Amino acid sequence: MTLKDGSIEKTVKIFELLDKEGVISDNEGATREQLLLKDLKVIAKDYLDIEEIKKSFSRIILKNLEELDFETFKKSPRFYIKEDSIINSVSASNIRGLNVVSVDGSSVTKRFMNADFSFLKAIGVKYFFHQNHVASIKHFPDLAGFNNYIVEGNFFNQDETTVDVKTSINMKRMEIRLVNELIETKSEIDLIIIDGSIVITPINLLFSKDAEISEKYDILLKEYHKLYLNCKEKDIILIGSIKDTRTSALSNLLSDAIQLLMPSYSKLSDFIKINYREALKYFSDIDLFDRLLKKTERSCIFYCKKEIDKIRDTGIKKEIPYYFPLTFYAFYLKTAKFDTPCRIEFFMDETHSIEKAAEKADLISSILLPISSLNENYGLPIPQIEAHKRAVFKPNEVEILLNNLTRTLRLHGVSLLEKRRNRRPF
Repeated sequence: MTLKDGSIEKTVKIFELLDKEGVISDNEGATREQLLLKDLKVIAKDYLDIEEIKKSFSRIILKNLEELDFETFKKSPRFYIKEDSIINSVSASNIRGLNVVSVDGSSVTKRFMNADFSFLKAIGVKYFFHQNHVASIKHFPDLAGFNNYIVEGNFFNQDETTVDVKTSINMKRMEIRLVNELIETKSEIDLIIIDGSIVITPINLLFSKDAEISEKYDILLKEYHKLYLNCKEKDIILIGSIKDTRTSALSNLLSDAIQLLMPSYSKLSDFIKINYREALKYFSDIDLFDRLLKKTERSCIFYCKKEIDKIRDTGIKKEIPYYFPLTFYAFYLKTAKFDTPCRIEFFMDETHSIEKAAEKADLISSILLPISSLNENYGLPIPQIEAHKRAVFKPNEVEILLNNLTRTLRLHGVSLLEKRRNRRPF
């Protein structure tokens, strides 16, 4: 692929204009007429200028793929990109005979002036593939695939953020516990797909000083530890499939990698001309690799979730005698022509080689491709879609549960006082 003449020079001029004018207006306010006639058009033009930067940068990446070779650096423990090339082709496997499990959950919190009630649900599905597109489906823990609820009442006078963190921890514990139950009761599982990350959020990013949250976190940490052990003992591939993320982790690693390569490759001068560090600030990983990857291609693997080290190194949770001898990787996989890539996470033992990690990424990709490409506009694995459909609360589902609760309270002369914003008389 070649660059259009003058495209780099044009991009440099766009950067200069953006530096002078800025993307966000300094005005304190505007009339609707001003917005319609001027301000919205200025913002649209700014966005179009940034889009030109992104297009130019993507073309430069594709033009210089051979020069972006990280073989020299990938074995360094401080270099987190762990493959030679940032783009790798993969092939779909014949998945006949495979058992694929996916688990998802959802929660809804109803807030009142004097209490909060959280409704949680987690559902698992198991696909046995007779052929690539033909499967038998079972739901867990009940055959219908809907009934696995928890209702929690928060009667302490706590702020909404604290209640949300508690609910989030309980929701994740419910999902991970269900996965562990499936592993322990179902003998044949080859691959488990968790909707979201497979790595626990470090406690220091939550509320490490809150005693109740700390206690709940201990329980969740042990469930994760059990999950990793179960998968290792039974030779089950565990992956996290993250459908929407704004992280720029790989983009930032790529920026550092280009800087390391600069002294060795004069051909990388295109990156200097375009001001690659500034260009990469506009990209999320998904945005960048949606422009770089074709269907059936994946990005390089890279170390992810280094925050897990904070669980064992910061001393915040000294009382937990668990150590995670694991390395967590991520990559981006393009499964559908008109959809963005999915972020896929997996883990390896710390004693593994990076070649083995790359092989595992290829294996995961080859399994996911045939079960994620049934719709060219939506590239999630079908077991993950099914689990989400079953787990998400329907519009009237929570109301049925809540109405039953409020009726019981009213029988004893107690009413829940709704927040003022929900009981306006006009």
